[in-house]
Amino acid sequence: MDSVTVTQRLADVVVVGSGGAGLVAALRARDRGARVVVLEKSPKIGGTTAVSGGVLWIPRNRHMAALGVEDSREDALVYLRRTAFGQASADLLEAFVDRAPEMIDYLEVRTALRFSAVRRPDYHPEWDGARASGRSLDNTPFDSSQLGPARELLRRSPHYPPITYQERYQWARPEQFDWELIGRRIERGVLTLGGALVGGLFKACLDGGVEFAVGTRVRELVRGGGRVAGVRATDASGGTLELAAARGVVIASGGFEWNPRLVAHFLRGPLAAPATPPWNTGDGLLMGLGVGASLGNMNEAAWFPVIRIPGEEYDGRPVARLIVEERSRPGSIVVNRRGRRFVNEAASYDDFARSFHVFDADAYDYANLPAYLVFDQRFRQRYNVTTVMPGDAPPAWFATGETPAALAHALGIDAAGLTATIGRFNAPAARGEDPDFRRGASAHDRFNGDPAHGANPCLGPLDTPPYFAVELLPGSVSTKGGLLCDAGARVLDVEDAPIPGLFACGSAMASSVGIGYPGAGGMLGPGMTFGYIAGDGVAAGA
Repeated sequence: MDSVTVTQRLADVVVVGSGGAGLVAALRARDRGARVVVLEKSPKIGGTTAVSGGVLWIPRNRHMAALGVEDSREDALVYLRRTAFGQASADLLEAFVDRAPEMIDYLEVRTALRFSAVRRPDYHPEWDGARASGRSLDNTPFDSSQLGPARELLRRSPHYPPITYQERYQWARPEQFDWELIGRRIERGVLTLGGALVGGLFKACLDGGVEFAVGTRVRELVRGGGRVAGVRATDASGGTLELAAARGVVIASGGFEWNPRLVAHFLRGPLAAPATPPWNTGDGLLMGLGVGASLGNMNEAAWFPVIRIPGEEYDGRPVARLIVEERSRPGSIVVNRRGRRFVNEAASYDDFARSFHVFDADAYDYANLPAYLVFDQRFRQRYNVTTVMPGDAPPAWFATGETPAALAHALGIDAAGLTATIGRFNAPAARGEDPDFRRGASAHDRFNGDPAHGANPCLGPLDTPPYFAVELLPGSVSTKGGLLCDAGARVLDVEDAPIPGLFACGSAMASSVGIGYPGAGGMLGPGMTFGYIAGDGVAAGA
C-alpha cells in the first residue's frame, strides 16, 4: 500500500512503534518540520492503545470546567507523589502535570479527536489532591472509512464492543445497552475507545505526511557521530532495512509482558495472562541496553485480574478477558484456595491484582493463587460475566455447585472455608456493609457498582443457588518498567547522562508516574504526554 510504506532510506526521525504515544511523537515531530517514519513490528497500527479503553488521565485539563471541577498543579502533584510510591522523580511528575493539558489542546487543534471529561473519580479519591471526577478524558467515536484502504491497517480490540467509555458506565446492565446503535457502528466501521484514539491519530499522521511501514521489526540502534543515528530492522519481506535518522530515534515499542525471560527475571510476582497484543516483547528495552541505556521500575506492571476462555485467541495467542465490573457488583466475591476473601474486590484493577503477589513464607507460595470469582444465580440473571450474558446457558468453563461446599469441591478448594466465608459475608452485605474490606466505601468502588441496587451498589448476598465460579489470573495491560528518561523524554545512560539522539515514551519508557495507577487512563495519559515531549525534543535534534 503505497501511502503507508517507506519510500526512502533517510529520515529525520524514526519512531519505533505505533501506539498512542508513538503516534503523538510522530505527529508532533512532523509538525516541527521533521521527515518522520514510523516502523511497526506487527501487521497492524495501534499497539496496546488500540485494544485499550482509550481513556487519558490528564490533571488540569480544560474539560473539567464542564463538570464544574477545578484542579491545581499542587493538588495533582500531591496526589501523584503518593501514587508514585517514591518511584518517579520530581522533574518527571512536574513535566507530566505541566505538559499534559498542553498535549490535549494540541491534539484537539491538530486532529479530529475531541475529548470530554468523565464523571468518574480518581482511583484513590479520598487521598489528598485527588478529584472526584474530571481528570479522565473519553474521546468521541471515529469513522474508520475516513482512512480509505488504510482502515484495514488499524488494530481492532478483542475486549470491547464499539461503545464509548461514558456509554459503558451508563449502561450498567446488558438490557440497558443500545444494541441497535452498537450494530450500526459495527456495520459502518465506527470505532470507539482506544480504536477511535488511534484512528484519529493515524489519520492526522497520514494527512501530515508521516510514513509508515508495518511488519517491520527494529532490531538494533545504529550509532554514528557520537549519537544514535538510525536503526537496523527486518522488513516485511524478511530483508534488512537500514534507516538513517538525522535528528534521532523515538522508542515507543510497548512493554515486555510477552517476553517470558524478562517477565521471569524482573516482575515482582507471577504474570500469567497479558491482555495486550502479543507483540510486546521488550524490543525497545533490549535495543536501549545495547547502547548503554539505564532502566527503571522493572519490577512493576499495570496489573489486572483477568480470565481466559478456553479456545479464544488473538493474533495466535490466548485472549485474556479483563474483569472489572464483575468484581464490583452485588452478588460476587473473590476467594483464594482456602475459600477466603483476601481483598476489597471493587478496588482498582492495579491495586486488586497486587494482592495476588502476597507471599506465604511458611507455604513458600503465593497465598492468594489460585483465586476465583464466585457468584450466585441472582448475579447471573442480572449481569454479564465477560462475554456470557444473562439468559445464556452456563458455559463449560463455569464451575457450578448447588451449595457453596459443592462449588468448592468442583474447584478443589477448601469447602469449609468457602461455606464460612459466604456465611460471614451475606448478612452484612444485605445491609450494604463489608466489615472486613469496606467494599463500596470508596467513590471509586461505587462507580463500578450497580447504581440501581440499594444503598451500596457493590454489595449483595450470595444466597440464590446454584453457585458459580471462574478462575482469576494475574494479568496486565502493560509493564511499567523500561528505559529511564529525563523530563525531556531523553533516554539516560547508566551515569544519568542523556544518550544523544535517543528518546522514549509510552510503555517502553520507565513509568513517569512511578508504580501506582492514579486513575482511568493512568498509563495512556502520561505515555502520550511524553510522546508529545519526545516529538518536540527529537525534532529539535536535542
